Parts: sequence; C-alpha cells; structure tokens
Amino acid sequence: MTHPVMQQGRGTAPVLDVDPYDDAVLEQPHAMYAAVREAGPVAYLSRYGVHVMGRHRDIMPVLKDWETYSSTGGSGLGDIRKPGAWRPGSPIVEVDPPRHTQVRTVLQRILSPGLLRQWREGFEKAADELVQRLVERGEFDGVDDLSEAYVSQTFPDALGLKDSPERRRNLFLLGELNFDGQGPRNARFEATQKRADEIWDWYLDSMKREAMVPGGFGEKIFQAADAGEIDHETAPLLVRSFLRGGLDSTTSTISAALWYLAKDPAQWRALKADPSKVRTAFDEAMRLETPIQNVCRQTMREVEIDGVTVPDDSKILILLGSANRDPDQWERPDEFDLTRSTFGHLALGTGVHMCIGQMVARMEGEAVLKAVTSRVASLELAGEPTRALNNNLRSLKTLPLKATAA
Repeated sequence: MTHPVMQQGRGTAPVLDVDPYDDAVLEQPHAMYAAVREAGPVAYLSRYGVHVMGRHRDIMPVLKDWETYSSTGGSGLGDIRKPGAWRPGSPIVEVDPPRHTQVRTVLQRILSPGLLRQWREGFEKAADELVQRLVERGEFDGVDDLSEAYVSQTFPDALGLKDSPERRRNLFLLGELNFDGQGPRNARFEATQKRADEIWDWYLDSMKREAMVPGGFGEKIFQAADAGEIDHETAPLLVRSFLRGGLDSTTSTISAALWYLAKDPAQWRALKADPSKVRTAFDEAMRLETPIQNVCRQTMREVEIDGVTVPDDSKILILLGSANRDPDQWERPDEFDLTRSTFGHLALGTGVHMCIGQMVARMEGEAVLKAVTSRVASLELAGEPTRALNNNLRSLKTLPLKATAA
C-alpha cells in the first residue's frame, strides 16, 4: 500500500503511493491514515501531485496559520484559482482575511442569539414529533427515515428556502456533487456531475432572492448585500455555502451517533442515565467519523513542517479523519466513549476557518439525540449498515434500527 521513495536530501517529504479515493479506502480508511501518520509530519502523494498530512500535532498549527497555508486555492484537490475550475470558490470557506472576516461578521450578525433560540425551539419540536412517529413503527432506517428526513426539512426551512417535492432529493444530490468535487475528477465525480446537470436550472433558481421565504435567513443575506455589507454576487453563493455545509455533514453525524449508540448497549445505557451527554455523543460521533474527511490548503511560501520542507504554492491534503483518530492525541482512538473529552477534535476545523454553522449543526444533532433518549427505551441494529461512498463525505447509506418506546 505504501512505497516510500528514497529521500533526495534532508527534509524531503517521503513519497507515498496511496489513493485516498479508492473504493476500498473510502470504505475503511484507517489503514491509509496510519500509513500517512507513519510516514512523518508530511508526505507526498505521487498519484495526485500533492502533499499530505495525517498527524494531529502537525495539522493543528497548519489550520490556524491562514497566512502561510491559504484557503484561496480551494478546499479540494483542484486549484480553483486556475482556468477550468468546475465551480467558483465559496465566499466563506475559500477566502482568507480580510474578505473572510467581513463576510463572517455579516453571517454572525444574522445568526443572532434570538434567531438561534427560535430555531432551537423549532428543531426540538420537529425532532420529537418525528422520533415519536418512528418509534411507533418499531423498525426504521436511521438515515432515510430519521437523519436525512429531519435535516432536509428543518435546515432548509430555517434558511428560508422554499419547499418543493424535489427539494430533498435535489439538495442531497448537490451536496454529493460538492464533496465529490473536492477530490479528483474521477469516475465517481463525473457520474455525480452528470446527474447534477439535470437539476442545475433548479439549483440556480433556488439560490435566487425570489426563491427565499420573506423574512427568512436567506433573505437577510440579500438584504445585507442591499446595505453594502457584502457584494450582490456573493449573496447567492453564501446561501449555497451555508446550505451545503449544514445539510450533509450534519446528517452524517446524526446517523453516526445513532449507529454507535445502537451497537454499544453500554454507551446507550450511559446516555439514557445521563441525557445531558447528548452533546458529547454528537461530538464523539463527529470525531470518529469526521464527515468532511479532508481539507486542502495552499502554501504561500516555502515552509518547513517538523523538519520536512514543502515548496511554495504546494497543495496540502489535510486528513482531518486521520488526526481525529491519531493515537498520539487520543487514548483508545477508535472507541466511542461518552466519558471522553472531545476538546481538540478537528471535524469542524480550527482557527479563522472553523465552521461558522457549528452551532446550528449541534442544535439539530442534540435535538434528535434528546428526542431519541426521551422517546426510546431500547435501541439496537436491525441489520448491517451500508456506507455511501463519496470522495470526501463519510456517511452511511442505510442504518436499519429497531426501537421500543420508553
């Protein structure tokens, strides 16, 4: 799996012949993580012509230093600054200060404490009603019937995106494309792009001002453009970025938390005994599964990372999933443990680019787990889960569950 090449000089990155986007690796990436960590602080992926990092202690400072390791080259393998990029950059994820600061300030103002309180109340009510209906059935799918059904309704509604019969299906297809597009232009990406081409007009129309529900979060972004706080062309891109960031990754984490709880009766009993641990359960699932597995940075000068030199203008693939299971950072890193402090996990990033929607994701995740803890007496697997393979989004495709009412 790994073939380190003889180093040509002190401080040269070892070369690895691994493919993070191979089906078998996407299904079980942990051996690949270990190989990257073993290779040193930074290695070179010959297959894709990029550097790669997997150690928590080296990744953390890189994510915090936006001036040296820029986001402007794109969060994926491709350099979005160059001709032929398949999409424009995100106005919040793929920009650096001062522009990033300006846009983030506008979003934080719109995400006022009052609005978040209002959302929390609605999220918890919707979660409780959905879980109650599913428990009455006895068996259900934790992805299709619960996490996807819940998030695809509550989050777009909260953003003020008009509903339609095709909204759920189309939004998840667009999310699939976004995360496939952060990897190489492989067969998986091309197939997803072909499917997404069929709904592209719907997507463009859905991000327009006239598609926003009056008074909603989306409309407030366009009003910020009217006030000159952001550019008018940035407004629909911000709606898009916030939507895609809060839909797929949140769904993935909720499904993962349900999976770990259903397959470990001791952890399920611990959560039932202390429902205040719903946030820990959500974060521990996020650490273990790390929905957004990788993020890229571009070096703005020649740098030395723990003794290894990386040239100027190099793309670095940062394996967040590897850092979150690094045995040098975590005891028993592959175990789900409600007594663990998850402080320092990197599933949400860190530094200026730390996920701005994390409060919303946590509110949704905690609402579902709170409802499940309250409404369910026993939770167990009703079959083997299956995984949805994507170039960068780690998620389950199916999660058969059996529940009895509390």
